Amino acid sequence: MRAQGSLATGHPGETRWRTDACSPLRAIAAVLAALVLAGAAGAQVVGLYYQEVTNDGRIYVFNTFERFQAFQTTGEMGTSITLIGRGPNAETVVAENETAIDLFLFKHNLPAYDRPAPKPQEAPKPAPPTTLKIADGDLKFGVLLQGWYVADDSPASTGSSWLGNTTGYNTFRLRRSEIKLSGRIAPDWAFEVMLDPAKGQFSGTGPAADSKVLQDLAVTYVGLKGYEFALGQKKIYLTEEGSTRSSSEIDFAERAQVVRAFSDQRQTGLFFKGEFGGTATGYFSATNGVPSNAISNTNDTLFLTARFDIRPVSGLMVGTSGASGATGGGTAHLGLTRYAAHVKFDGPEDLPIGFRAEYVTATDQQDGKPDLKRDGYYATLLYTIAKRYQFAVRWDELNNDKDVPGSKTTMLTAGFHYLIKGRNVNFKLDFFDIKQDGRRFNGVLAEKYKQGVLAAQITF
Repeated sequence: MRAQGSLATGHPGETRWRTDACSPLRAIAAVLAALVLAGAAGAQVVGLYYQEVTNDGRIYVFNTFERFQAFQTTGEMGTSITLIGRGPNAETVVAENETAIDLFLFKHNLPAYDRPAPKPQEAPKPAPPTTLKIADGDLKFGVLLQGWYVADDSPASTGSSWLGNTTGYNTFRLRRSEIKLSGRIAPDWAFEVMLDPAKGQFSGTGPAADSKVLQDLAVTYVGLKGYEFALGQKKIYLTEEGSTRSSSEIDFAERAQVVRAFSDQRQTGLFFKGEFGGTATGYFSATNGVPSNAISNTNDTLFLTARFDIRPVSGLMVGTSGASGATGGGTAHLGLTRYAAHVKFDGPEDLPIGFRAEYVTATDQQDGKPDLKRDGYYATLLYTIAKRYQFAVRWDELNNDKDVPGSKTTMLTAGFHYLIKGRNVNFKLDFFDIKQDGRRFNGVLAEKYKQGVLAAQITF
């Protein structure tokens, strides 16, 4: 093997040029050119080392002493770039890297190395718009469609279960068809209106709360950054799952029974939301205390709810909420009190675990009777695989009268969820094992029963 001239490092901090027949001027020019070419190539240069070796009609070019030393020991080049016929006499050149090629071609006054052009990247396809510009504002569309198949092993009955379906029957059901319009008319003024035509199928036969097509309607002032003031009909701010989490974001096909019993309700009034310091959020509402789509027949009834959340670390939220006031449905002004606490955790991608828990205690005044005291809680554990397959379990308990034994309903829910596109497209298969104290059918005690729901959901 024949070694030719090189620019090398001897001791640390010392750089020298070794040449076989090069003048000092040519050596200096080569050093300056190597600096320029190495920078243009974008490659790392360790001590600006250069060495070339001719062997069996090939020229091997090195840019680091370590690679040259390894080649001398093993005779192997390792990862390299090969240029056929690019040597001074049409030799094949095998170079350690692009910088070594640049130095070699410059030294021998050969044409520069033409690097392969990178493959062009395809431009990302734009997402379909969900917001339209209208005059000085904008309009946003949103849809939630959810169909169910419900199974119930109860004896045939004319009653309704906690899911809202007739007990004892297996049937298909249109659960949700929410259509929402929201946006801004001016920079400081926003609006929202949401309809659910699926509710109309229960008119006259189903629970009253399920027969109202109009869900939300509000005009909102957003002129103060981080604060919102709304007047209209919205969900009251009690519990986490029941107040600000939309139906498309709940963990199972249906909310926990304690949430449905105490907080999953809309009223008309004034609503406030504010962000504080980036880690805390406060909510407040003052409403007339009657169910949605109803006008209070009194002028001095007020029902107040408040909620406060903090997010101490990423993925974790803890908070508390409460309500106090009177119902507006009559002149008795019977008082209601609610206190609740909640925690919610969603782990990062390397820890795909979710946890939620809430507790609610309630006191309701009764006309001519002692106060009705109730409470309940739920705890949920979620585990998601590859953002696609989710296993979920929830324990749920509701005590409808703390002063009367045998007033509890307990429920164990297990679910498998296929998240085709997160919350936007998914299937949920949930099984409910229910024990309702004192539950009877045709005079026969039937406290335990099972239900199942297959839910298909699409939303945007």
